[in-house]
Amino acid sequence: MSASETRSDDCVFCAALACDDDGPLNLVVRREPHAALILNKYPYNNGHCMVIPRRHLVEPSEMTADESRAVWDLVARTADILRDPLRAHGVNVGVNLGSASGGSIRHLHVHLVPRWQGDTNFMPVVGETKVMVELNEQTFARLRDAFGEATG
Repeated sequence: MSASETRSDDCVFCAALACDDDGPLNLVVRREPHAALILNKYPYNNGHCMVIPRRHLVEPSEMTADESRAVWDLVARTADILRDPLRAHGVNVGVNLGSASGGSIRHLHVHLVPRWQGDTNFMPVVGETKVMVELNEQTFARLRDAFGEATG
């Protein structure tokens, strides 16, 4: 982060961005000047990731025009990558603003959750657990590779 960008010392996203060694431990898949892609530590589904502004913001109205373009451009490219080459049949995209909406981290972030036909089953209902077919480390490597292919 440059000196002109703000961060919060108690924000998990700002802490991940403060680490210079991106990888499966800090979950940062990709950094761009105004936005970053990070895997969800507690995914709803395999490949669940989030696009975040690099600057610590809470509301979309706080973004500059450059930040807004960067965030939504990265959302669009990530959704394409989740569908092909990662082969998701669809992608849920969402933003939770405020604690009443389910937002638990006070740093603006856009969720991207890959979906596959038949990806819901009885396990969450009967076993109170979710079956994940891939570890975050594997998803990290596949996303990092896919972005490498997509950007040259």
